[in-house]
Amino acid sequence: MTGVWRVFRNPYGRALYEFLAALGVTATWMCEYARPLDGAAHTDADGDSGTDRESDRPFTVETADPARVAPLDAPVDQLVDGESVVAAVEGETPLGYLFLSVDATHDIAPLERSMSFEGAYVRRVFVAPAHRQRGVASALLAAACRESRDRGASRAAALVALDNRPSRGLFEKHGFRPVRDHRYVRLGPFSVRSTRER
Repeated sequence: MTGVWRVFRNPYGRALYEFLAALGVTATWMCEYARPLDGAAHTDADGDSGTDRESDRPFTVETADPARVAPLDAPVDQLVDGESVVAAVEGETPLGYLFLSVDATHDIAPLERSMSFEGAYVRRVFVAPAHRQRGVASALLAAACRESRDRGASRAAALVALDNRPSRGLFEKHGFRPVRDHRYVRLGPFSVRSTRER
Protein backbone atom coordinates (compact mmCIF):
# COMPACT_ATOMS: atom_id res chain seq x y z
CA MET A 1 0.00 0.00 0.00
CA THR A 2 3.00 2.29 -0.24
CA GLY A 3 1.84 5.66 -1.52
CA VAL A 4 -1.85 4.71 -1.72
CA TRP A 5 -2.61 6.96 1.25
CA ARG A 6 -1.67 9.98 -0.90
CA VAL A 7 -4.59 9.22 -3.24
CA PHE A 8 -7.18 9.54 -0.49
CA ARG A 9 -5.48 11.87 2.01
CA ASN A 10 -6.17 15.06 0.08
CA PRO A 11 -9.22 17.27 -0.55
CA TYR A 12 -10.11 15.52 -3.83
CA GLY A 13 -9.93 12.02 -2.38
CA ARG A 14 -11.94 13.17 0.63
CA ALA A 15 -14.60 14.70 -1.64
CA LEU A 16 -14.85 11.43 -3.58
CA TYR A 17 -15.16 9.45 -0.35
CA GLU A 18 -17.92 11.75 0.92
CA PHE A 19 -19.73 11.63 -2.44
CA LEU A 20 -19.78 7.82 -2.40
CA ALA A 21 -20.82 7.78 1.26
CA ALA A 22 -23.78 10.04 0.42
CA LEU A 23 -24.80 7.41 -2.15
CA GLY A 24 -24.62 4.72 0.53
CA VAL A 25 -21.27 3.25 -0.50
CA THR A 26 -18.43 3.16 2.00
CA ALA A 27 -15.58 0.89 2.99
CA THR A 28 -13.29 1.44 5.96
CA TRP A 29 -10.39 -0.53 7.40
CA MET A 30 -8.99 0.88 10.62
CA CYS A 31 -6.21 -0.47 12.77
CA GLU A 32 -6.52 -0.10 16.53
CA TYR A 33 -3.17 0.70 18.11
CA ALA A 34 -2.43 0.44 21.84
CA ARG A 35 0.43 0.67 24.27
CA PRO A 36 0.84 0.49 28.04
CA LEU A 37 1.63 3.75 29.79
CA ASP A 38 3.13 2.40 32.99
CA GLY A 39 6.77 1.58 33.65
CA ALA A 40 10.10 3.10 32.69
CA ALA A 41 10.26 1.05 29.49
CA HIS A 42 8.38 3.78 27.66
CA THR A 43 10.48 6.75 28.78
CA ASP A 44 12.22 7.08 25.42
CA ALA A 45 9.00 6.58 23.46
CA ASP A 46 7.40 9.38 25.49
CA GLY A 47 10.16 11.76 24.56
CA ASP A 48 11.37 12.11 28.15
CA SER A 49 14.95 11.52 27.05
CA GLY A 50 17.04 11.61 23.92
CA THR A 51 16.54 14.12 21.12
CA ASP A 52 12.94 15.06 21.95
CA ARG A 53 13.74 17.23 24.97
CA GLU A 54 11.43 20.19 25.35
CA SER A 55 14.37 22.58 25.74
CA ASP A 56 15.63 21.58 22.28
CA ARG A 57 12.40 22.55 20.51
CA PRO A 58 11.52 26.01 19.17
CA PHE A 59 7.85 25.38 20.07
CA THR A 60 5.95 24.41 23.19
CA VAL A 61 3.30 21.75 23.74
CA GLU A 62 0.44 22.46 26.12
CA THR A 63 -3.07 21.48 27.05
CA ALA A 64 -4.94 24.34 25.44
CA ASP A 65 -8.29 26.00 25.23
CA PRO A 66 -10.01 24.79 22.03
CA ALA A 67 -10.01 28.36 20.70
CA ARG A 68 -6.20 28.21 20.63
CA VAL A 69 -6.29 25.87 17.61
CA ALA A 70 -9.15 27.63 15.80
CA PRO A 71 -6.80 29.00 13.10
CA LEU A 72 -6.12 25.37 12.09
CA ASP A 73 -9.85 24.67 11.54
CA ALA A 74 -9.74 22.05 14.29
CA PRO A 75 -13.12 20.27 14.63
CA VAL A 76 -13.47 21.30 18.28
CA ASP A 77 -17.25 20.99 18.03
CA GLN A 78 -16.63 17.22 18.03
CA LEU A 79 -14.93 17.19 21.45
CA VAL A 80 -16.65 14.89 23.96
CA ASP A 81 -17.10 15.68 27.66
CA GLY A 82 -13.75 15.64 29.42
CA GLU A 83 -11.74 15.55 26.20
CA SER A 84 -8.81 17.94 26.01
CA VAL A 85 -6.87 19.62 23.23
CA VAL A 86 -3.10 19.16 23.26
CA ALA A 87 -1.55 21.87 21.09
CA ALA A 88 1.89 22.73 19.76
CA VAL A 89 2.46 26.46 19.55
CA GLU A 90 5.31 28.71 18.50
CA GLY A 91 4.75 32.14 19.97
CA GLU A 92 1.12 32.89 19.13
CA THR A 93 1.02 30.50 16.15
CA PRO A 94 -0.60 27.07 16.59
CA LEU A 95 1.38 24.43 14.69
CA GLY A 96 -0.71 21.35 15.39
CA TYR A 97 -2.98 19.59 17.84
CA LEU A 98 -4.53 16.33 18.92
CA PHE A 99 -7.57 15.41 21.00
CA LEU A 100 -7.13 13.34 24.16
CA SER A 101 -9.73 11.63 26.35
CA VAL A 102 -9.60 9.12 29.19
CA ASP A 103 -12.25 6.41 29.69
CA ALA A 104 -14.58 7.91 27.09
CA THR A 105 -17.00 6.76 24.42
CA HIS A 106 -16.66 8.16 20.91
CA ASP A 107 -18.70 8.04 17.74
CA ILE A 108 -16.33 6.64 15.12
CA ALA A 109 -17.80 8.09 11.92
CA PRO A 110 -15.84 5.97 9.40
CA LEU A 111 -17.03 2.80 11.16
CA GLU A 112 -20.54 4.22 11.75
CA ARG A 113 -20.55 3.05 15.37
CA SER A 114 -19.68 4.10 18.90
CA MET A 115 -16.69 2.67 20.74
CA SER A 116 -15.66 2.91 24.38
CA PHE A 117 -11.99 3.12 25.28
CA GLU A 118 -10.59 2.04 28.62
CA GLY A 119 -7.71 4.36 29.38
CA ALA A 120 -6.57 7.09 27.04
CA TYR A 121 -7.78 7.56 23.48
CA VAL A 122 -5.79 9.79 21.12
CA ARG A 123 -7.39 11.12 17.96
CA ARG A 124 -7.37 13.90 15.39
CA VAL A 125 -3.57 14.28 15.26
CA PHE A 126 -2.93 17.20 12.91
CA VAL A 127 0.09 19.33 12.03
CA ALA A 128 -0.17 22.29 9.65
CA PRO A 129 1.58 21.41 6.36
CA ALA A 130 4.12 24.24 6.72
CA HIS A 131 5.30 22.80 10.05
CA ARG A 132 5.58 19.10 9.24
CA GLN A 133 8.87 17.20 9.51
CA ARG A 134 9.85 19.26 12.57
CA GLY A 135 8.93 16.74 15.25
CA VAL A 136 5.63 18.46 16.07
CA ALA A 137 3.48 15.31 15.86
CA SER A 138 5.99 13.35 17.93
CA ALA A 139 6.03 16.05 20.60
CA LEU A 140 2.21 16.13 20.67
CA LEU A 141 1.93 12.37 21.06
CA ALA A 142 4.65 12.23 23.72
CA ALA A 143 2.87 14.95 25.70
CA ALA A 144 -0.46 13.14 25.33
CA CYS A 145 1.04 9.94 26.72
CA ARG A 146 2.49 11.81 29.70
CA GLU A 147 -0.79 13.64 30.36
CA SER A 148 -2.74 10.37 30.09
CA ARG A 149 -0.49 8.75 32.66
CA ASP A 150 -0.91 11.80 34.94
CA ARG A 151 -4.70 11.40 34.59
CA GLY A 152 -4.48 7.80 35.80
CA ALA A 153 -4.60 5.94 32.49
CA SER A 154 -2.49 2.79 32.27
CA ARG A 155 -3.10 2.27 28.55
CA ALA A 156 -3.44 4.46 25.46
CA ALA A 157 -5.19 3.63 22.20
CA ALA A 158 -5.75 5.15 18.78
CA LEU A 159 -7.61 4.21 15.61
CA VAL A 160 -5.71 4.76 12.38
CA ALA A 161 -6.92 4.13 8.83
CA LEU A 162 -4.90 1.33 7.29
CA ASP A 163 -3.87 3.53 4.36
CA ASN A 164 -2.61 6.34 6.63
CA ARG A 165 1.05 5.34 6.67
CA PRO A 166 2.36 8.58 8.23
CA SER A 167 0.08 8.21 11.27
CA ARG A 168 0.81 4.51 11.61
CA GLY A 169 4.53 5.28 11.61
CA LEU A 170 4.07 7.99 14.23
CA PHE A 171 2.23 5.72 16.65
CA GLU A 172 4.65 2.84 16.11
CA LYS A 173 7.59 5.17 16.81
CA HIS A 174 6.01 5.91 20.19
CA GLY A 175 5.61 2.29 21.22
CA PHE A 176 2.05 1.70 20.02
CA ARG A 177 1.41 -1.70 18.47
CA PRO A 178 -1.50 -2.87 16.30
CA VAL A 179 -3.87 -4.95 18.41
CA ARG A 180 -6.93 -5.39 16.17
CA ASP A 181 -8.41 -4.48 12.81
CA HIS A 182 -11.89 -3.02 12.38
CA ARG A 183 -13.52 -3.33 8.95
CA TYR A 184 -16.80 -1.91 7.77
CA VAL A 185 -18.43 -2.04 4.34
CA ARG A 186 -21.81 -0.55 3.43
CA LEU A 187 -23.59 -0.83 0.09
CA GLY A 188 -26.91 0.94 0.46
CA PRO A 189 -28.98 -0.95 3.04
CA PHE A 190 -26.47 -3.80 3.35
CA SER A 191 -23.50 -3.64 5.68
CA VAL A 192 -20.83 -5.95 7.04
CA ARG A 193 -18.63 -5.39 10.09
CA SER A 194 -15.71 -7.40 11.33
CA THR A 195 -13.11 -7.13 14.07
CA ARG A 196 -9.99 -9.25 13.99
CA GLU A 197 -7.43 -9.55 16.77
CA ARG A 198 -3.82 -9.28 15.68
